[in-house]
Amino acid sequence: MNLRGWALFQGIHPQTACKWYRAGTSPVPARKVGQLILVGYLESPPSVSNSAVTYARVSSADQKSDLDRQVARVLTSATEHGYSIDCVVTEVGSAFGGHRRKFLSLLNDPQVTTILEACRNVVYEPTSTPLS
Repeated sequence: MNLRGWALFQGIHPQTACKWYRAGTSPVPARKVGQLILVGYLESPPSVSNSAVTYARVSSADQKSDLDRQVARVLTSATEHGYSIDCVVTEVGSAFGGHRRKFLSLLNDPQVTTILEACRNVVYEPTSTPLS
């Protein structure tokens, strides 16, 4: 959950929660991911079988706020399901023609066993209609 959402849920003004975060006096654990401040227990103890890498992508630079929301959504879901996040990988640019340099490097990395993504179509986006 992001800091603003947590603050509103608790009945605290978001600016007060942000001041607490900057002062290091926040009553809940929080960390900055991109432009978002996420609260809650984001990392569980490392486990070989439950470690993962998150991947998010947007098509253009004007969608960077969407990228932060994707990362926050994936991190929240991952921690709810017991994953320990090793790395957050983001890309900005079209995936047309398979040009996803960072994603392809994740696939080629033998240390990466699990990739969690924000959207189903991030991994596979057909560029042409299948032949019948």
